[in-house]
Amino acid sequence: MYFITEKDQNYTIKGSRDPLGFQVIWQAAGRKLIPNLSTVSNNLIDFQILCLAHTIKKEFKIADANFESFFIRFEQMMAYTRHYKDKSEGFNGVDKVRKTIASNEELKISVNNQILSNQKAYGIWGKYNRPFSEMKFDLSSNFGKLFSDKLKSNLSLRKQVQTIINNDSKLKYDVLEKYMSVIEKPNEEEKKLFIERILQDNCNQELLSILHNNKGWIDLNFYDLLNFLISKSSNPNFISILEYIIQVEKTISPLNRIFRYLQSKSFWTNEEIGKDDFISQCRIKGLITNGFDETLLSLAQLHNNSNNDLVIGLIARNKNICQMRNSSPWMDFTENGYEVNHFEGASVDNNYNPEKNSDNNYFFWSYLNLFNQLN
Repeated sequence: MYFITEKDQNYTIKGSRDPLGFQVIWQAAGRKLIPNLSTVSNNLIDFQILCLAHTIKKEFKIADANFESFFIRFEQMMAYTRHYKDKSEGFNGVDKVRKTIASNEELKISVNNQILSNQKAYGIWGKYNRPFSEMKFDLSSNFGKLFSDKLKSNLSLRKQVQTIINNDSKLKYDVLEKYMSVIEKPNEEEKKLFIERILQDNCNQELLSILHNNKGWIDLNFYDLLNFLISKSSNPNFISILEYIIQVEKTISPLNRIFRYLQSKSFWTNEEIGKDDFISQCRIKGLITNGFDETLLSLAQLHNNSNNDLVIGLIARNKNICQMRNSSPWMDFTENGYEVNHFEGASVDNNYNPEKNSDNNYFFWSYLNLFNQLN
């Protein structure tokens, strides 16, 4: 029997498909080390904008009921500003921003003229609000003064902010240069705050310390990165967590690849499954299952099963996941074999090596991305 815990929607890429319910598994493993970051909260300027917005909320006494609409307008204003500052930068809504500027349209700042199909869900609010809250920026003694001083130093921005607190507005392209200072590279005090709040881990900042003191981790793949970190640490808890994450990924990644491989055909006979080389080779024997719960133990056991029993286990898990989601299973048993009903995400990678290749990031790439932006 498989036990599934609820997936945290704040850490889910909207519209993604997860037929085996593995996302909640790797997220839980990643949370053992990296407590707050999500896969999509990895841009420092987005954090700067959120810090500014909360400072504005406090200074201008914006009511909670009005803050959401203000933030949508403020994000639009800063989106045009960051495009003016760096036309090569990518961010949520950049396509609409580029199109508007290229067509010489008015730069409308309006809740009804959003830069994304659903700006609240797909923009900074939806992707950063929870991590920002969990990082508890407001507990830092210098947070309020730091960003209040930023606002005071940019009177043009402050004046425009007052305009959009309760009302839609329009911008002229040539005024955007005046707003850029608030999203420049952080000064030392701001950088210190961001490192303290964003680059947290659950092992007394062991991850941050190793990255600061070593350069050998750059460009390493997932498993090599984690093994490198293990080799540089004497913190037993840190080492234990990384070893656990490695074993979790070596459990679920090959099973995910097998399921995606099965989707490449509409029907498989029992004989085809039994003789298939990819399924036979896409597994790891001798997984170290220390700390595994019942779900992970059952998944690890599939690696030791015959091809047909392994596939039966994957189809059963998918059926269970689909029942929880009130949807139809992606594959079915028939008298003669296995029928595939859903082909989205089908993939055949004959170069996949279960000992070297991985699928999930456990929030490391967000952490490393932000670390690089702060250094």
